[in-house]
Amino acid sequence: MISACVIDDGQALERLRALPEAVNSRLLRAITQLGIELQSNVQQDKLSGQVLRSRTGSLRSSIGLRVDQSDGAFTASVFTDSRYAGVQEYGFAGTVSVRASLRRVREVFGRPISEKTVSVRAYDRRMNLPERSFLRSALKDMTPAIRDGMAAALADAVSQ
Repeated sequence: MISACVIDDGQALERLRALPEAVNSRLLRAITQLGIELQSNVQQDKLSGQVLRSRTGSLRSSIGLRVDQSDGAFTASVFTDSRYAGVQEYGFAGTVSVRASLRRVREVFGRPISEKTVSVRAYDRRMNLPERSFLRSALKDMTPAIRDGMAAALADAVSQ
């Protein structure tokens, strides 16, 4: 049989009362830092050649980070509001309607001509784009680092 006796219970109670605030503070800091790292990974690695090559930079610049705290829960969300991000992330197979437009023509049948503007009628185009996951693959790549970061934050909060 093991027995224990607490000599200075005031100090122990004070430390236990401060523990939830310390844990919340460390977890919020860790989640924010890990979210920043995930956002950076998506922008600098996945959208700069690893998965997709940047042409205009609009998809890369649309990647955002939101950290929320509600009811004792913390979440970090890396997101994009780009219209075509979902098509790149999940792929697409289907028919797309292309609007009528004006097109500048400088070459016909491989031969250069003086520039002309021609009217192009509306038409339907069959598309088959493969999946090019840049958000989910970045999260999957960072999963071990996220687990380690959260465990380290909890250990740090409890050991203080």
